[in-house]
Amino acid sequence: MTRIKVGEAMPELPEVRTVANELNKILPGLRIVSGENFMPKLIWRNKESDFFDKVLDQKIISVQNYGKYLIFNLENFKMISHLRMEGKWSVSSKDKYVYNEKHLRIEFELSNNQWLRYYDSRKFGTLEVWDNKSYLKESGISKLGPEPLNNNPSFEYLKKAAIKKNVKVKPFLLDQKVVCGIGNIYVNEILFAAKVAPDRITKTLDDKEIKNIIKFSNLILTKAIELKGSSIHSYKSGENVEGQFQNELKVHLRENKPCFECKKPIIKTQIGGRGTYFCVECQK
Repeated sequence: MTRIKVGEAMPELPEVRTVANELNKILPGLRIVSGENFMPKLIWRNKESDFFDKVLDQKIISVQNYGKYLIFNLENFKMISHLRMEGKWSVSSKDKYVYNEKHLRIEFELSNNQWLRYYDSRKFGTLEVWDNKSYLKESGISKLGPEPLNNNPSFEYLKKAAIKKNVKVKPFLLDQKVVCGIGNIYVNEILFAAKVAPDRITKTLDDKEIKNIIKFSNLILTKAIELKGSSIHSYKSGENVEGQFQNELKVHLRENKPCFECKKPIIKTQIGGRGTYFCVECQK
């Protein structure tokens, strides 16, 4: 089974959706009884005292994601978590630490005597809370592009953005203001499936190529969600949750291995500072 090394990836839409799905099995209907923060910079764009004033005694309605953002829907507020490279959430008993205790950054006591805990070895994650009515604007989520699921983005939207940006197609798709949730693993796979070279300039894409990018973004991300994402060397979406999409990879991490279609070796290069895997024969 392929393992993805630290530095090769971070949680993308499928992994964050998996986290939301797992938490949704446990949290809805529970109240946040108490909380303690162990990393001051984790709470972002809120004062710590104001943060806890808002979240304590709130019932958790549901958990969802938008792109790479995890959103805890509370009665009156949205608690928004960005996992960054290594953020992990768990629910466990008071004395059980699912991950390394030294990486525990914040914990919440729940009304069923369980504990909701956030661990982050890299300390890059952020957590913020906003009013239900203003969270889109205040948190910046409104500035993100559409999630590439359920036939989004539209052809008209993506074609207009491609012409306007006029940049290489890989960093274009990684721009969260264009589409939200695609990261390095999935953009490599999407462009291979769409038969588009990652260094193509977006203005040169024809209508069929743009439609194929949308089509395969939807298909690949949907498949990855079904398989609970891609397992990362030191990352899991939840306790005992092992993603399987890494076994579906066609180009990512396959440098010098034969292309599944033309048998020529997969190339690795750097585009926009990101490790980029592609087939020079199949992708034009």
